[in-house]
Amino acid sequence: MRILVNGEHVEVDTTNLSEILNQLGYQPEDVVVARNLEFIPRVQWDDCIVREQDSLDILAAMFGG
Repeated sequence: MRILVNGEHVEVDTTNLSEILNQLGYQPEDVVVARNLEFIPRVQWDDCIVREQDSLDILAAMFGG
C-alpha cells in the first residue's frame, strides 16, 4: 500500500498505524503522529487504520539547543 510519510511516498505492508510505525523503524515513545493532518493519540494507534494515499506526519522531539 502506498502512503505519504512526511511528504515522501512510502510502500507499507499493513494498514495498522502501530505496525506501520514499527515497519518504518520509529520508536513509539519518541514520536507523535498526525494522519491527514489530524493528531492521533498514542492510545489509539493500535486501532487506527491507515488507507491508501493517506498522509502521515511523524514528528520526533528534538533535544539540545
